[in-house]
Amino acid sequence: MTIYHYNQLNESEQLDALEQMGVLIGEREGTFYHLTLYQLEGFYVELCYHTHFNTLININAFSNTDCLDPYLQNMDIEALILA
Repeated sequence: MTIYHYNQLNESEQLDALEQMGVLIGEREGTFYHLTLYQLEGFYVELCYHTHFNTLININAFSNTDCLDPYLQNMDIEALILA
């Protein structure tokens, strides 16, 4: 699946694709939002949930690795360095 094809799917189909083929690679918390990052084939998908209402606010698919920076700050890579 390409990012173009993914973006053509409706919200329910996008979530199904993440459940079936996506790999959870990160999470982070904002003041009012919980963000979850998945890798899906050759691109990434970020889900944004409102923490108070526990509702999905946004689905953002991207391939630009610069968008991964907020997640990299929270990842513990010490085990990779010591290996």
